[in-house]
Amino acid sequence: MKATEENLASPCGLYCRECVAYKAKDDPALLDALVTKGLNREKLPCLGCRSGKGDCPTLGCDCETYLCVESHAIDFCYECAEFPCAKLNPSADQANTLPHNIKVFNLCYMKQHGLSNWLEKAPEIQKKYFQGKMIVGKGPQLK
Repeated sequence: MKATEENLASPCGLYCRECVAYKAKDDPALLDALVTKGLNREKLPCLGCRSGKGDCPTLGCDCETYLCVESHAIDFCYECAEFPCAKLNPSADQANTLPHNIKVFNLCYMKQHGLSNWLEKAPEIQKKYFQGKMIVGKGPQLK
């Protein structure tokens, strides 16, 4: 995996560039807010899952999904024979604030269209997830 923008595509399908722990590198007020919420200042800002080797400041520990991908010697969960596994199971809990329910969609998009194409679409996908209005039969739409 290249040490470029592609490094910000996490193994589980999240886009580290969109994470508040990553965005804190350019925003001192955000950094202070994250520390106020209990994140360890020494681990901030986060440089992404791959750069941090799965030591996620938002989790406060090593990410089990990252460690699993490493143990399978793959770059992304979709490359695993067990994909999708229970680690990617969606949950309604915190779905309005955390992007975890979007992981399988992102991984399938990467697998079908390639990482470069996903990187181009990732900001739009993220925006539709958080700001879109769901229209049955059409999916989330931005107005």
